[in-house]
Amino acid sequence: MDFLNNENLDACTEFIYSEDYLDFIFRYDDYMFGIYETFIPECLNNINNRFLIAYKKSVDFNEKRIFRYGYNSVPKCFGLMDTSVASVIGADVVRRISGLSLSGKDVIIGFVDTGINYTSEAFLNIDKTTRIKSIWDQNESVVGTGPKMFGYGAVYYEEDINNALLSDNPFEVVPSVDEDGHGTFLASVAAGNEIGENFTGIAPKSDIIMVKLKQAKKNLKDLYLINDDAGCYSEADIMLGIRFLLLEAARLGKPIAICLGLGSNSGDHNGNTNLEMYFDMIQNLRGVCAVSSAGNELGFSGHYRGERRINSTEMTESMEVYVGPSDKGFSMEIWGNAPGVLSIALLSPTGEKFSNIASIKNDSTVINFLYEGTEVYIENIAVERQSGDQMIFFRFDKPSEGIWTVEVSETVLGIARGFDAWLPIHEFLNSNVMFIRSEPDVTICAPGNARGTITAAGYNHYNNSIYINSSRGFTRRGSIKPDITAPAVDVYGVFSAGNNLIGRESLYTRKDGTSIAAAVTGGAAALLLEWGFVKGNNPDLDTPTIKQMLIRGARENIDILYPSESWGWGLLDIFETFEAMRETN
Repeated sequence: MDFLNNENLDACTEFIYSEDYLDFIFRYDDYMFGIYETFIPECLNNINNRFLIAYKKSVDFNEKRIFRYGYNSVPKCFGLMDTSVASVIGADVVRRISGLSLSGKDVIIGFVDTGINYTSEAFLNIDKTTRIKSIWDQNESVVGTGPKMFGYGAVYYEEDINNALLSDNPFEVVPSVDEDGHGTFLASVAAGNEIGENFTGIAPKSDIIMVKLKQAKKNLKDLYLINDDAGCYSEADIMLGIRFLLLEAARLGKPIAICLGLGSNSGDHNGNTNLEMYFDMIQNLRGVCAVSSAGNELGFSGHYRGERRINSTEMTESMEVYVGPSDKGFSMEIWGNAPGVLSIALLSPTGEKFSNIASIKNDSTVINFLYEGTEVYIENIAVERQSGDQMIFFRFDKPSEGIWTVEVSETVLGIARGFDAWLPIHEFLNSNVMFIRSEPDVTICAPGNARGTITAAGYNHYNNSIYINSSRGFTRRGSIKPDITAPAVDVYGVFSAGNNLIGRESLYTRKDGTSIAAAVTGGAAALLLEWGFVKGNNPDLDTPTIKQMLIRGARENIDILYPSESWGWGLLDIFETFEAMRETN
């Protein structure tokens, strides 16, 4: 059942928005009958011939086996990864060189984010019409004001936006508002107009498509015990948003650079979440380039590494987690390395201990700590389907303040292969939760571990130092990530939150974050797509090709060994990319 071709586009609307139903993601590989037979969903929504979203009654968090349909079946929650930098990366040079004259013309930059303030001068043509080709607002509040996509939200096309701009009350005509401002800022950095001498985006003549994500359902946030105030977005909605961008690019017949400034600490940190595998599927599409951010998790002590030990038949390591006061709760994941088998014991701050939790078989348990008043749900997946590794999921509900200790034991012949553990991204936590002895490496957020994206770390272009919170690579199995490093500190862009900034003149501000580095890199990718696809110099450009072109042009800092866990292959420089091509001709 493909809802793009289904006559009843409203079929899934009730289930998409209802808190009584949870969204599940399945990799079904063109065998949909198997999902009907084993899962019995209320409704299905196709992404492509490999992935679909199924809607079913919400599970009880204390019910046995939350992940009984597979770890990846439950969507991950993604959060925001929040001076013109055009000259820093050489974009102003390739704009002026007569043989290049690149500005992103006839290329789309697509965003899946918090929306866009379409009234801003940064997104208007000279005649005051819009440069935005479409907006898909996924929120329930806009239903009925535009055609639905995948059974929910509303889509507004270029004509709708232009009609709104002619109105005295544009948001009554197109009621899509960027309440947060994150999406507007990223769009301005990647694709904002050249406005006087003070501001320009990297690709100021590109077209823009925006998917405004709806907030994740409360039942999904409650499952992961995510801070109520945190901006949290479901993996299912993000994947459908990317699908929409691809469909719109095909409709318009134009190449597209996809910019994703969202991230999650869930998953094996080796590129095996559903979203990462989806990017891997589309990486070789001609005229498509996907860019993601590395994340802002360095310095928040959210990763622990249990090291490999050679010639050891048994290993036990005590992993300490500090929990601050007044914490609602948090989740945590431990990932082993096959064929090693982990078992755990859990020790509370007052010394109450439960042992022999998790083993060679799939199982779940609920532990109630009497003195702490804390309930801990633990689920063991002996062999997670995509990675082949063991995964142990923890859900600490109302944890008491203090140090919780997880004793991790591994028994394997010859080599104790070690393990990794991650807490959620820091914005999802209600208070100070951290590992006492944390490991700063291997902190790239999903989907930044995907092979099918260009992953951008961030640096301070004023002093050439790494951005203090920029997540580090490599992946858990040692693949090189990040790929490139781009400006991410004190970057100038459009400030907009809510609909209070209607008018031709925009306010501007400065922000930090690797999502900004992704926007800068996405703008650079759009310039390459214009050169290769639009101007016919290389119509076969795709994500891996553009990645290698940017790597060849990357500038290196002195005394840094490349590739680097912090810097990837070096600093983004689009001019040097063309210089490298000229030298090889």
